[in-house]
Amino acid sequence: MRTTLDLPDELLKRAKIEAVQRGTSLRELVGAALERELRQSSEPKLTRKRARFPIFDSKAPGSLRLSNAGIAKLEAAEDVRRHGRAR
Repeated sequence: MRTTLDLPDELLKRAKIEAVQRGTSLRELVGAALERELRQSSEPKLTRKRARFPIFDSKAPGSLRLSNAGIAKLEAAEDVRRHGRAR
């Protein structure tokens, strides 16, 4: 099917160059891009859950200094407490 698109000059120029570099036609390049866009827009959107970080109490706020290893141990202990096993 034929149609007419009014594209910005620079976009059309870039698309033509890309088609030549890929060894394809402008028609195939635009068709593939349109297919990809429509496929992505019809896929269900994944909603992101906000990550909940563990909070640790300190006897003197601001003075708690933990290494990555120390944090990992605390997280493992929390996993055992909540789930009966470490992850």
